[in-house]
Amino acid sequence: MKAFIPLRSLLLCLFLLAVGAVAGAAEKTSALGAFDNSQPIEITSDRLEGDDPAGFAKFSGSVVAKQGDATIYADEVTIHYSPGKTRDIDQVVAVGNVRIVQGERTATGNKAVFYNRESKVVLTGSPKVHQGKDSVEGDEITVFLNEERSVVTGKEGGRVNAVFHPQGGGK
Repeated sequence: MKAFIPLRSLLLCLFLLAVGAVAGAAEKTSALGAFDNSQPIEITSDRLEGDDPAGFAKFSGSVVAKQGDATIYADEVTIHYSPGKTRDIDQVVAVGNVRIVQGERTATGNKAVFYNRESKVVLTGSPKVHQGKDSVEGDEITVFLNEERSVVTGKEGGRVNAVFHPQGGGK
């Protein structure tokens, strides 16, 4: 089943942009790569359940959400929005085998939540971000979109792991 979502409501475009920022945390440079949110958003899934009065749309079963060069794969993606004409997005929640790909960057975990009002994305469930051979992982990866910063935390007593490879031909 395919569903085309109007850009006016933003839906996943902010979420996909946030993932680019998460992936940037694993980079040594700040080059994030442009994300074109003017592209249409296409979501495919086995099932779509919408409940306008309750303010949600749930895509389930091998969900693939694409916009431009960014793609989210998950077992389920639920979009929570304010009921009414504006349908402002409150949260986008992707659960189950979450994999977010934008160019060479890939973020994985069991759950990813975009909080629209707070302008942040939280990846949990063994989250890991890769770009090339570089990676960062912990118990939770939080990206604050308006602050251009991210925080990776380990479980109590746990550790954060990051691997960065030098660039260039130095010895």
